[in-house]
Amino acid sequence: MALTVSIETPTPQFANDLADVVRIFWGDAAFRVNESGGDVMIRHTESVQNGVRVCRMEMSGAYSGVMEKGREVSEDSLLEKRYHKRLIKQALYDIMKQVTGRTPPWGSLTGIRPTRLLYEGMSRGLTLDQARDETKEIFDILPEKADLLSQIVSVQMSMGEPGSQDVDLYVGIPFCVSRCAYCSFLSGEVGKGKQLPPYVDALEREIAGTLSLLKEKGLKPRAFYMGGGTPTSLSAKLLDRVLSAAQPFIDQAKEVTVEAGRPDTIDEDKLLVIRDHGATRISVNPQTMHDETLVRIGRKHTTAQTETAYALARKIGFHHINMDLIAGLPGENLDMFLQTLEWSRSLAPESLTVHTLSIKRSSLLHLWEAELPDGNMVAAMVDAGREEAANRGMRPYYLYRQKHMAGNLENVGYALPGHECLYNVDMMEETGHVLAVGSGAISKRVNPAIGRIERAPNVSEIQHYIDRTDEMLERKRKLWTEEW
Repeated sequence: MALTVSIETPTPQFANDLADVVRIFWGDAAFRVNESGGDVMIRHTESVQNGVRVCRMEMSGAYSGVMEKGREVSEDSLLEKRYHKRLIKQALYDIMKQVTGRTPPWGSLTGIRPTRLLYEGMSRGLTLDQARDETKEIFDILPEKADLLSQIVSVQMSMGEPGSQDVDLYVGIPFCVSRCAYCSFLSGEVGKGKQLPPYVDALEREIAGTLSLLKEKGLKPRAFYMGGGTPTSLSAKLLDRVLSAAQPFIDQAKEVTVEAGRPDTIDEDKLLVIRDHGATRISVNPQTMHDETLVRIGRKHTTAQTETAYALARKIGFHHINMDLIAGLPGENLDMFLQTLEWSRSLAPESLTVHTLSIKRSSLLHLWEAELPDGNMVAAMVDAGREEAANRGMRPYYLYRQKHMAGNLENVGYALPGHECLYNVDMMEETGHVLAVGSGAISKRVNPAIGRIERAPNVSEIQHYIDRTDEMLERKRKLWTEEW
């Protein structure tokens, strides 16, 4: 039964951050702020004396304990806000760790991009190793996770940063042939396909306007990425129309990725269209080799179809295929995940992404919560994925975390040297501009030097996007017109 945690705090502006810390330990806990009652009560007080802020957490109820932490107050108001939040989160984390006896793999970290902490340390003059050690110490990260961050940053540094005028183009195809149980995206099922032609009509218009904006602002193509949903839910003819519209960008891009995603949507005609338009990388994502799991999670394809898709892609001439796998799927255990890893080796993808299952409120996975492997088992799966990737000569090159992840773990992309995906790094690290087209796509303009990121989201509902395509273009134009 889920615990109810009530916290009395003088800093309600940080309530969500405090709730995130509680859920590191008690993932399904209900959280109340400045309200009485609850299985666990936490009283947060603090004071500033002689330039030092002292934070005190006192826990009572089903668990009890006391924790105090302090740090010097910064004269920089922006830094002080960050340090203040970090202090109270750390104090709460320390008392949670004390009363539960648990050490989470990522310590007190609740952010989705922990690599940023290493980059921040290096911007202050630390070496990569020093930044790793500092992050590990401050946030109580397990050594193997700190080493993973260090490896990723090292690989990213070798890839080269995007220039100030470099831009990625993302094309979103929000359709799937069926909805996966773990999916929380606002994708539409293809059904009879009535929305596909008008969606492609709108997409062509938005791509044309976006390419005009790119030329007008002197932006330089860097990476092209067509994702979804499942882009290969489109027919070969519609795929050809979309890629033809984007061809001026594709011809200049350093890398071109198209997610083929679902093996049951792949055929020779579609792969030929993708190849002939210049794709250098595709994703064919089985998630697991176990057909019974695929049925349970709504994938509606088989292991045999994945094998056929890989063989066809190799025959047609694709030399970089990515594979996604998920650790922690319902009904699976460590032996089953190890079997999937061994099977994936026979298909020899050039890059491998190991996801940890995340149970989103808007997904259907709540129906199978009783069948989900526990956090320790999922951690063993993730470790096995890392070991398997290393044995194949792959290096970790990007990482991100999400809320509600099994075992409080992570998603990691691995690749053979020279097969890392620029777009994935640009997106995860938020170091490059993105012009995004399609329903639910989010354009992004960044200035790492001043730490500024501005976004222009497209509407998510497919029919609204079709009806308001011109408005989506205007949002992008405003994003790039504002003077910084």
